[in-house]
Amino acid sequence: MSHPLPIEFGAGRPACTDVPDPEVFFPLDGDEFGIGLAKRVCAGCPVRRSCLQYALHHDVQGVWGGTTEDERRQMRRTNEQEVA
Repeated sequence: MSHPLPIEFGAGRPACTDVPDPEVFFPLDGDEFGIGLAKRVCAGCPVRRSCLQYALHHDVQGVWGGTTEDERRQMRRTNEQEVA
């Protein structure tokens, strides 16, 4: 499975496009090493914020914008509580 990167991600080349194996961004649950590796790639990415926004709005799987699915779920909950 690879990231279906939308064109509207903005300026800069996404760091994930330089990773030979896109599966790095889809670590198994509890694979802290794999999650850390994916997050390190995201850390220096010029489109990280756009990637995160995309992931928050499209409920995608894997590490996007330097966050896991669980972290994004928590972000959504926090945002919903602040709005309510």
